[in-house]
Amino acid sequence: MTSDNIKQKIAALLKMTTAAGCTEAEALAAAQKAAALMRDYGLSEAEVTIGQASVSASTKGRSARDALWKVVAYCTNTAPTFLHEKGMRGADLVFVGREPGPEIAAYLVAVLNRAVDTSIAEFKAGGVYRRRRTDATRRVAVRDFTMGMVARLSNRLIEIFGPSIDKQANAVATSARDERFSGAKPVCAPAVGKARFDDAVWSGWTAGSKVNLASGVGSTHNPPKQIGGAK
Repeated sequence: MTSDNIKQKIAALLKMTTAAGCTEAEALAAAQKAAALMRDYGLSEAEVTIGQASVSASTKGRSARDALWKVVAYCTNTAPTFLHEKGMRGADLVFVGREPGPEIAAYLVAVLNRAVDTSIAEFKAGGVYRRRRTDATRRVAVRDFTMGMVARLSNRLIEIFGPSIDKQANAVATSARDERFSGAKPVCAPAVGKARFDDAVWSGWTAGSKVNLASGVGSTHNPPKQIGGAK
């Protein structure tokens, strides 16, 4: 039996709990069998239950939108890290944590990135952006719009995932990430600073309210139970 098969078998045994509908005797027998297999194969529970998933990230942690990924990680009980190899144009944003957290987090990033990109394009076609006279002020307006959108999306994610957020699981994920990527260096994101254009921030907040999170998460995956309806 391969290592992956062993891990899958142990993971299945660990899911046999009274909360999952097993009797106390069944749950105890499953836990004992899982412990024996982990001992025999030299595996820890973290090695069995902790997974990871990644998604492409062109911003490498240095954009106003990247503050949103920390919130995604918090809501899915995962820990994020950016991986960038020499010669690589972008980066991979990796989420580490107990399943199915990493997969949900990676998919949320893909959905939310598209939503932010689409909303910025619409913002650039509007009056708030076009009233700015220079390239510099227009860049600041886009940054402020993004900040407003990220703030609103962050609030909505916490509202939706609130009941399933687990600080202990987050701590386990952080520990697992630090162990797996021990050589990783923190991303030194530039200080975003205070918003300059309140109308741009408000436009971003409004755009964040319109993103259909339930539809986005459920479009290619079975949505987790904590995903609520669209605002």
